[in-house]
Amino acid sequence: MGKSRVSYFYHPTCPLFYYGPSHPMKPHRLKLAHHLILAYELYQKMDCYHCHPATAGEMTAFHSEEYVQFLSKVTPDNLRQYSAVLQKFNAGDTTDCPVFDGLFEFTQLYTGASLDGAVQLNQGQADVC
Repeated sequence: MGKSRVSYFYHPTCPLFYYGPSHPMKPHRLKLAHHLILAYELYQKMDCYHCHPATAGEMTAFHSEEYVQFLSKVTPDNLRQYSAVLQKFNAGDTTDCPVFDGLFEFTQLYTGASLDGAVQLNQGQADVC
């Protein structure tokens, strides 16, 4: 087997989002990993891309329109308005899916990266994404 073709997707705004102090995901780790990729010149051994922000339409291919609408509207400031659906969508401060500033924008970016990677894998343009 030859060398694996690696596609790397990154968007510079991803590390700016913050899930909150009690959540293990720390998006700034994405920035740290990105800096390691740059410092060790690993980017020269892979194809690098900025991921596109997924549209609501792309997201509803995999999630209900109600859920995508919820993600696009809920914020830490209006969280109480959505108390009836927080449990339905497993969202909130005591869950694995906290509501934070920029939640929808962040989900658009990582969904876009997932879709872009899936396209490359399915079209045989990459072996690893």
